[in-house]
Amino acid sequence: MHETSIVNSIMRTLEQEFEAEKLNKMKAIHLKVGILSNIEPRLLYNAYEASQMMSPQYHHVQLKIEMTDLKIQCEVCNHITDVKNYRFICDNCERPSKNVIQGEEMLIHKVEFDD
Repeated sequence: MHETSIVNSIMRTLEQEFEAEKLNKMKAIHLKVGILSNIEPRLLYNAYEASQMMSPQYHHVQLKIEMTDLKIQCEVCNHITDVKNYRFICDNCERPSKNVIQGEEMLIHKVEFDD
């Protein structure tokens, strides 16, 4: 399950970015996950819960996942289109486009701390 390695990577990133004192005040981790990222939110939540048992500093920290829409930008007319039903067709000029500008990402979008 690659979600476990993703959770481990998120924790490593946070531990590199913040001092231990700050990490102890963390209350939520907000992720943005694209529909094409090959990440299943339910499995990511499960992996996070399992990892919380092994890392006491994360017991009180919530994981919040926001799925991002799939968007393309047309190479011909530069129009940005929300992709529906995996139809990579520009809304403006109706030409196919493979220029994905949103929907493949997995980002730590925001980290919340207690004051």
